[in-house]
Amino acid sequence: MEEIRINRLPLLTYRYLHTNDTPVSFEAPKKGGEPHFSDLSYVKEGGTLPADFKGASEETVKALKQGSHYTITIPAETKAELTITLSGEGQADFAGSFLFHLGKESSLNLIWILQGKTEKGTCVAGAYYDLAENANLKVSRLESGLSGVEIFDQRHAVLARGARADFSAAELGGENIYVHSYGLLAGDHSAITEKAVYAGTKKQHLDFFYHIDHVGKKTHAEIDVKGALDDESKKIFRGTLNFKKGCSGSVGDEGDYAIQLSPKTKNISLPLLLCTEDDVQGNHASSAGQLDANTIYFLMSRGFSLEEARRIVIEALIRPIIDGMDESVRDEIITELRQKLDSKEIE
Repeated sequence: MEEIRINRLPLLTYRYLHTNDTPVSFEAPKKGGEPHFSDLSYVKEGGTLPADFKGASEETVKALKQGSHYTITIPAETKAELTITLSGEGQADFAGSFLFHLGKESSLNLIWILQGKTEKGTCVAGAYYDLAENANLKVSRLESGLSGVEIFDQRHAVLARGARADFSAAELGGENIYVHSYGLLAGDHSAITEKAVYAGTKKQHLDFFYHIDHVGKKTHAEIDVKGALDDESKKIFRGTLNFKKGCSGSVGDEGDYAIQLSPKTKNISLPLLLCTEDDVQGNHASSAGQLDANTIYFLMSRGFSLEEARRIVIEALIRPIIDGMDESVRDEIITELRQKLDSKEIE
């Protein structure tokens, strides 16, 4: 096992803050589970990650290349749905990459499910999304269970003119979750959204990295991360919107919001805007803090218990993101969220 550094900021800040990247003790998976595809019509084994796939670190990308590979091709003007399941029943180790090619004016509704009861393992997964002109991608991702597993979720999306990609994730499982997402809005009028909800408990560590480059004209990006931290859990958010020269008329928004249910939790938020183009609009925001005592008192005065009042406030924050995910996973997300956060007392 070696110590590596992942999710490095594109523009470094002071070293003494210890936020430029994250040190991780990493050992590549030695065994690999097999993903289950709901439909094999567009799937074939094999494929190679493009050279521009950076990932969280050189070591995690190397682990991807040594694993299994799958290529998913959606022909032009085709509408498709696909569910990919990685189950940790008995064996949670996995290393592999998935290459998605969406043809012109095609659409894909993709559902990722990572779940299981195993308490040990490492999952290193990578996805490369290549969207042709006016292609449409919707991704809903659910992680649950896998209480002792380290999860490395790495993805890279390239969007041509008029293409759109919407990523939504419920990060509810794993011991440590590391997300590294890069988006390139290469074509004019392309758009990407990155949304995630989370519930950190015990000593769980959540590490979110999002970087979106605006290159085409009149592109749009949104990063929206919301959730709750309890016990001694920790979350780091690194979000970058980079407006490149020539991306005139582009708009980007990013926000990171955390409810801290215990004074022992730790939240670090680093929303970053980079710009070399004048005619753009960039917005960023973050907030973190404990539940408002007046709000809790108001709800309890209306007959709700402490647990119910707390649940209402947390769900009110994250429910809009969950409602935007695929209908097939919404109920499971809410159930898992309540199981993680119920019966906790506010300190």
